[in-house]
Amino acid sequence: MNGAWVIEGPLPRERMMPSGQTAPSWLRKLEERVIAGDDFWQIAGALRQGEAQQVDAEKGGAQAVPFVELVYEMLRIAIRTGALSTGTPLIEAEIGEALAVSRTPVREAMQRLSADGLLSRRKRGWEVRKLDLVQIRESYEVRMALEGFATAQAAIRASDEEIASIVASTRARSELGFEDISDRLTSNRELHGLIFAASGNERLVDSIRKNMQYYFAHRFAQFVSREEAALFQKQHELIADAIAARDPREAELLARQHVKSTYLAFEKFYKLL
Repeated sequence: MNGAWVIEGPLPRERMMPSGQTAPSWLRKLEERVIAGDDFWQIAGALRQGEAQQVDAEKGGAQAVPFVELVYEMLRIAIRTGALSTGTPLIEAEIGEALAVSRTPVREAMQRLSADGLLSRRKRGWEVRKLDLVQIRESYEVRMALEGFATAQAAIRASDEEIASIVASTRARSELGFEDISDRLTSNRELHGLIFAASGNERLVDSIRKNMQYYFAHRFAQFVSREEAALFQKQHELIADAIAARDPREAELLARQHVKSTYLAFEKFYKLL
């Protein structure tokens, strides 16, 4: 029965950590603050070169964060969360000064972001490109496939401890108030991280992370109605139940429906931009 979702064989020696816990500390701090709605320029000042270049104790490595990677990730997440809104002009010299880096890594990062479809050229520098709803829909469809498959694998491969964590996280979300936007965003990220990690498929989780959309996370969360928030939570609970029942078919279907529901809510929000 499970052969439709997994290939029997060796799994990683150690269970995967939820994606939010494996990212470098500087990137986790950035994601948390930007998704919570903090201003990009203030964050840039707090996370400038010196802090990002510190050795990441959690990773135990001695590699410094490449400047271009720092600039790229900061701008990518800021654009996708709406911390840098559509049409915002971006001048290489200003970005470099804000992050205390030279213009060379800024230019390289801008070119990567342009290739990603997030920036467009203007007369002087760059600007944040208006998101195309067709591209966003396609991205959500990719998420339906990837996240649905990962959820099915979690129903098969999750340990009893991982299932307990998923169920507990789901229940904890139900206790959050509708007005607790930052807490709801953080808990949502943590819950999905637990589910994806339970899939036991590192390459799949990496693909999900690369395709994950934070689009206007804080602003979008403010737009979501009480009914939609209740629907999302109900879907989370059904997904957790399917994983606990080790039913991959139901878990995948529910995960796909959940991604589609978030897209339909976002579509309404997009039309107001």
